[in-house]
Amino acid sequence: MANENKKFNYGLYVVAVFVIVTVVLVLLAAFTFKSKYVAFDPEKVAVNYTDSIAQKGDGYNAYKYTMLPQGDKYGDFIRKQYIYPVVYPGYEVGMDSKAFDKLKENGYDTDAFKSDATKNDDGSLTGDLTEAMYPYYVELIETYGWDNYDAVFTNYISKLVETRKAMFGDEYMSDEVFFTAFESNVVSYGNSLTGTEEVIADDGVTVTQKESTGLYQTIYGENYKFTTSVKETEEITDIDTYKAALDTDTLASYGISADDITAATAVTVDVALENGDVITSVKVYEVKIGSTWYVDNLTTSTASAYIAAE
Repeated sequence: MANENKKFNYGLYVVAVFVIVTVVLVLLAAFTFKSKYVAFDPEKVAVNYTDSIAQKGDGYNAYKYTMLPQGDKYGDFIRKQYIYPVVYPGYEVGMDSKAFDKLKENGYDTDAFKSDATKNDDGSLTGDLTEAMYPYYVELIETYGWDNYDAVFTNYISKLVETRKAMFGDEYMSDEVFFTAFESNVVSYGNSLTGTEEVIADDGVTVTQKESTGLYQTIYGENYKFTTSVKETEEITDIDTYKAALDTDTLASYGISADDITAATAVTVDVALENGDVITSVKVYEVKIGSTWYVDNLTTSTASAYIAAE
């Protein structure tokens, strides 16, 4: 009889979404540790970087293998470059800490900007906001791709502020609002490619995740499997010319300079089906800083890694 009464409970589903996001954040911590562990081997870096994109179209977390968070934690980089200027009007990267603390007193993340809808939200309205933002997230990825992360973050947070204000009726905004919506959208996008299995709550009745067929399953079959492996590795011998081509302002925003780079290489990675058929190849450029290898996201093009777009 339990199966006959099984139904989809949207309210519980919204709660489940945030449980899933919490789990994802824990996994991302492990992901960050893994990225540090493999960082001494350029081929491992290239394979892991490409695999994270090919498996779930996840260019967002792939950046943890790049130069971008080298001088800052990834989340802090996003906060300083994109979130703080919106939450704290007048904020500038690198501003005096005392001046920043003063701005925080009247930031949009303070209680003064919370409407009753924000104060009383049990997660349902936040879930609605996350779902409302998802089509725009997909649009940004299809328009810019993750190689242009600046356009993705800048446009997304602008749209998020607008959409949230219309739904909640206030101007409240925080880094938590951003990361909850954005990282949920990243997960949803990956699920749209890989498909999902039905998940039932502990009550044995309530559906907290619907079963779905992903785009990859439609194209490559229900039991598809991608593998990533190194095709070839090329040492870049003219390191001075290579470094001269890098944008110094962007490097500075990462907390590094071209002088920090002591070597560079290019690793071509094949993405193949289980039967060995190569679907696509990605040429990953990397630079060495200290004893660690980082993907040079300023030079590497990841367009071919997004298999769904092929």
